[in-house]
Amino acid sequence: MRAMIVTTGEEILKGEVVDTHAPWISEKLYEMGVEVVRHLSTGDDVGALKEIFSQVAGRCEVAVVTGGLGPTEDDLTSEAAAAAKGVPLVEDATALASVAAYFEGRSGGVPVSNMKQARLPSGAVCIPNPVGTAPAFHLDWKGTRFWFLPGVPREMYYLMNEAVLPQIARMQPAGDRLVKTTITTFGLSESVVGERISGIESVSDGIHVGYRAVFPMIEVKIWTFARGDEKGEGRYRDAVADALDRLGGYVVSPQGLSMAEAVAEKLSMGKQQVAVAESCTGGRIGSLLTDVPGSSAWFLLSAVTYANSAKERVLGVSGATLTAHGAVSAQTVTEMAQGVRRVSGAHIGIATSGIAGPTGGSADKPVGTLFIGIATEAGTETIHFASPFTGRHQNKEMFAFKALDALRRAL
Repeated sequence: MRAMIVTTGEEILKGEVVDTHAPWISEKLYEMGVEVVRHLSTGDDVGALKEIFSQVAGRCEVAVVTGGLGPTEDDLTSEAAAAAKGVPLVEDATALASVAAYFEGRSGGVPVSNMKQARLPSGAVCIPNPVGTAPAFHLDWKGTRFWFLPGVPREMYYLMNEAVLPQIARMQPAGDRLVKTTITTFGLSESVVGERISGIESVSDGIHVGYRAVFPMIEVKIWTFARGDEKGEGRYRDAVADALDRLGGYVVSPQGLSMAEAVAEKLSMGKQQVAVAESCTGGRIGSLLTDVPGSSAWFLLSAVTYANSAKERVLGVSGATLTAHGAVSAQTVTEMAQGVRRVSGAHIGIATSGIAGPTGGSADKPVGTLFIGIATEAGTETIHFASPFTGRHQNKEMFAFKALDALRRAL
């Protein structure tokens, strides 16, 4: 089945409010195997609303409309729906009972303005709203079933989950569902990722590929709509395997895990614990790792040893090493990683020191220079990385992810 989503409200058109309804509804419909083919937005104008409803009718099986069902003069969705279909607005007994139930027990009864919300297009089927004043309704027109929902987020989410999605599920042909894989990658630009897996869609009928940059990672999404066709699902599995093969060692997770989640998975599987000594990353690595639920099982310590004196006192870095090689050096991160491993008792110690910028660089060590140290029982490995960025925030984020990626590979 195909669907379109219409969000209404002047505040959306003016940019005063970000439309979060359409993405959320799309995600829910896609999960059910309903293909969303268009998002439309319009203001609170009867003519514009009529035009959009007429455009949608007959072009999809499902349409979800949000907003414009309130009690004020600029709530015009019901009026526009009736006008577009050429039917009158009529007082609906179920809608009236829904409005009355919301105000039951309140002094003054139902306000006159709210009585407007009980008037629906003739032929509409009311969906009572127990969490707000605006009843929802659905209306069939030219082979399209329209669902009209209030724009108040709490009410919209409740009615979608409790009423609309179950009804759409019953409309679904047997076997229709979305099959989707998200592959997270690190170390390649979006354009290079695209070049590596170019052509997968063209050689696999019904397979769709999308990309999303979540700096500094790139997500690759591969999906198809299963129609109870084993051959189609086989093509999907082949496409995913092909993409993973082409992306090779740059794949962080074929299950869509974040970098920190992928590291956590490997630490948990190996029953190992880690401790972190950070300089240029300022605690970002520790923050990312402890964002993962259950991190207390494998994360022992984070020390932000920014000053050289802290590196010496807390981690035991030699003053001679700092004098001879500087804080940003392979020798210093070696001792930092060994020190944090020793102090914490962790299986693995990881350390970072670099130049985030925008100042502080030199000819030998320009802005973007990073050294990573990883200490284990077997010894200490150091990695030198040169970031292409000059912005401080970008470099700190890139440095943290580069260190976590080095840890992931080491594990």
